[in-house]
Amino acid sequence: MTRLLTSPIRRGIAAAALAALCGAWPALAPSPGAAASGEGCVTDGPTTIKVTVEKVRNSKGLITAVLYDDNPKTFLKSGARLDRIRVEAREGQTELCLNAPAAGRYAVALYHDENGNKELDQDFLGIPVEGYGFSQNPGFRFGKPEVEETLFSIETDPVTLRISILYLRG
Repeated sequence: MTRLLTSPIRRGIAAAALAALCGAWPALAPSPGAAASGEGCVTDGPTTIKVTVEKVRNSKGLITAVLYDDNPKTFLKSGARLDRIRVEAREGQTELCLNAPAAGRYAVALYHDENGNKELDQDFLGIPVEGYGFSQNPGFRFGKPEVEETLFSIETDPVTLRISILYLRG
């Protein structure tokens, strides 16, 4: 990726695209008066989503994960989350659980809040300086992924996901 972003034009395009992606990240911040979910699984029933967050670069701060439904109009929008959890980051991999309201199709967005300020920090161009990831691991792109790229289904058994965090900086 470093070689791809060496020219000023490519860096500018990447910065603009990531700024568009980051415009969605305020939806991961707590809404006024909202309390974070407790650590761990509330239940071990069919709507439990067990997430292993991979490639966590250090044990600093928190991993914040947010659950969304399959509606493209509400994906990553403020006030549209179905569940959120914050857990202490563990270098290598961190495990957490979310709980869906019922069987259906869902998406998870997460980030590594290394300084623990409960925000996805960005530079002056709006590019994330902390790692982030999505269910189905759509990878690096110019802008946020479409909800369809991140959806998974919950039917009758608990779901297990593996999400790799993408760090754009060191």
